[in-house]
Amino acid sequence: MAASFLALYRGDAIAAAKMVAISAQAKLVREFAARGVSAQPCEPEQDVVLRELEGGRRNALRAVRDEKDE
Repeated sequence: MAASFLALYRGDAIAAAKMVAISAQAKLVREFAARGVSAQPCEPEQDVVLRELEGGRRNALRAVRDEKDE
């Protein structure tokens, strides 16, 4: 069986994206795959996650967790 993992990057462009978190936890990978990804463009100066990343990856990950679906 091949290993699966989930890496979360955040940024206004692929080249500018920064890694926020990585996990190989099977349940988390399955749940993420089941939900899919919604593409909602976000202005970099308004991106709460990128602002929180300056305080550490845990803060940024908490901000992603706390984001509300719109």
